[in-house]
Amino acid sequence: MDILEPGYSYRDSDLIKAAGMYPFFPVLSSSEGPVVTVDGRQVIMLGSNNYLGLTHHPEVLKAAHDALDKYGTSCTGSRFLNGNLDLHETLERELAEFTGKQAALVFSSGFLANVGTLGQVGSTEDAVIFEASENHASLYDGARMARSRRVRLFDDVEDLGRQLARRTSWTNALVVTDGVFSMTGREADLRRMVALKKKHGFRLYVDDAHGIGVLGPQGRGTAASQGVADGVDLLFGTFSKSLASVGGFVAGERPIIEYLRHNVRTFIFSAGLPPASAAAALAALRVMQREQGLFDRLWENASYFKAAVERVGYRTMGTTTPIIPLFIGSEAVAMRMCCEAMRMGLFATPAVYPAVPKGHALIRTSVTPAHTREHLDGAVDVLAKLAAKYPVYMGDPAKLPAAREMDIEKEIRRWLESQALHKGDPSAPQSAA
Repeated sequence: MDILEPGYSYRDSDLIKAAGMYPFFPVLSSSEGPVVTVDGRQVIMLGSNNYLGLTHHPEVLKAAHDALDKYGTSCTGSRFLNGNLDLHETLERELAEFTGKQAALVFSSGFLANVGTLGQVGSTEDAVIFEASENHASLYDGARMARSRRVRLFDDVEDLGRQLARRTSWTNALVVTDGVFSMTGREADLRRMVALKKKHGFRLYVDDAHGIGVLGPQGRGTAASQGVADGVDLLFGTFSKSLASVGGFVAGERPIIEYLRHNVRTFIFSAGLPPASAAAALAALRVMQREQGLFDRLWENASYFKAAVERVGYRTMGTTTPIIPLFIGSEAVAMRMCCEAMRMGLFATPAVYPAVPKGHALIRTSVTPAHTREHLDGAVDVLAKLAAKYPVYMGDPAKLPAAREMDIEKEIRRWLESQALHKGDPSAPQSAA
């Protein structure tokens, strides 16, 4: 078979578009932060990860502009050889101080940071990697990149504890978890994980992409908010959420960061983070530590919006962060609702398999300090109208078993059958009548 045949025969996206429920790749032509322009219309943005609203902060914008003037648009090479800027070094020093770690290493992509670091750390001869089942895709891919093939999943701390109980010592193990799970907004129980670490001796890697800039004093993250920052061996963070840029970093003990700096392939063989991106992240880090009002407005808005959508009837799945998921159930319904929401002036994003289990689709929303009550009330009004129109599952999500197939597949089959019947195709299945 031609190795490119899967691409030539791929039709899924075309069928979803034809069925009128394709919500992906919307084209933004401008952004003011809480409001963006799509297809010439301004819509309320509740689908971004701009948790502190800093993408339009004047200090962040000025820092990026100044870096362009001073350094140009690109590093044009790996930091290992010719693309290492004083900006990168300053950012790493301040990130280390901010996170309470000895050192930090800045990557040009958060995905590359996770994949490369886990791939390297997990490649010792007898390594075992324990992955939380809700972890981000980059953490799964990092485990796949590791030469160790002993990767075990755990659903929660109880499940992790049961697996660890098979042995007393797990010094060859790395436990990997998100600090805040990106789809549901739930926090990992890092306190209990650190207690297990003290008992069994494993190392702990925390991806806090959605916790840094949100939780803890001055946004120092999930572990800081739970009082166990010292129990985290390797802390990952990203610049593409609260820090209003792009890229990522890993922080930890100085010898470990020095080892990663000289061995991680996704760092050594990637061009350095562009100057404007590094400067923007550094400026956002400084603003975040100075402006407590950002966090006050963030939590006021999150509390207000969560209470409002729950009054409508949506289940928010136990979130304790500004990520506010709206449980829907049906993939097809979630996608249709997001398409219609856009037409009604609200930008929200569907989360379907494999981001969530089959049959457990949701609409993922998030609020920022930049949203006004008018923005949030407008969004709630749209969501209330959609809930009245579509079959949203209002029961307990935990009591709904995962489906064996996505109902979007059934929806496409029904659409294809209806099209065939409409055209008088004698080969159309009889069940479509």
